[in-house]
Amino acid sequence: MKTFNYFFGFLVFATLFASCKHDPIELSTVLKDVDGNVYDTVRIGNQTWMSQDLKVLHLPNGLALQTFKIRQDEPAFTTYGGKTLYNSFAAQYGASTSSNHVQGICPDGWHLPSSAEWQELMDYVSDHPESWNVSGSVTHALANKEWGYETHANDNQTGFSAEPTGYVHSYDSHTNIGDLRWVERENAYYWSADHNEYYPRPYNPPAPTPWVIPQWGLYGTDSLEVQSFVFKLDLNQEQPEITSLPDIHYCAVRCVKD
Repeated sequence: MKTFNYFFGFLVFATLFASCKHDPIELSTVLKDVDGNVYDTVRIGNQTWMSQDLKVLHLPNGLALQTFKIRQDEPAFTTYGGKTLYNSFAAQYGASTSSNHVQGICPDGWHLPSSAEWQELMDYVSDHPESWNVSGSVTHALANKEWGYETHANDNQTGFSAEPTGYVHSYDSHTNIGDLRWVERENAYYWSADHNEYYPRPYNPPAPTPWVIPQWGLYGTDSLEVQSFVFKLDLNQEQPEITSLPDIHYCAVRCVKD
């Protein structure tokens, strides 16, 4: 009888102990960059993303971004409206690659997403409308509830928290630093790691050249601009878009985990 009581008591203790334990879950990690900025992250499908825009001003190895200019005397990054936007050279090529990924400006263990990885994000959210958004809008499922001056209570069910960064470019000539303009502030633009091969590689004009990195043809023809793919979100469109912008433009950066 005493043995039975001991056994019964053990079962009760084990049951109570088990009831106090939580089921194992994947907690949202906190990511820190080389400057000490911290970011929340979110897992969507098989990918883990930063859920805030990058704002680092140094590469993972500590090198300052000023080195990575495209035009002479034009900065590698700019800040507008509390946002930090980068030219593609700084975003893509500022650091060594990690595995098969372009690490670029992203912290160690993370990398700049390729256009294929942006497509994977879109496809996953699109294939699971019951989990993300009752309207079936992939854009609204990825967009922050506070979008510019508007509030959309049902948005951001993925936790991705995209914000309308727009992009910045110069209105001056190819050879001189110009007046930087922030445009399309109602949309979000994020760099990818790959170029749009529709645009020819730049022709290298004979020395002396006014450019730090040759980006245009001999006469500065716009058709020869090197362009990289960007991930664009427009709240007026249900699906995000993968398009491209010239590398000289400034866009936001989101990193994805290796």
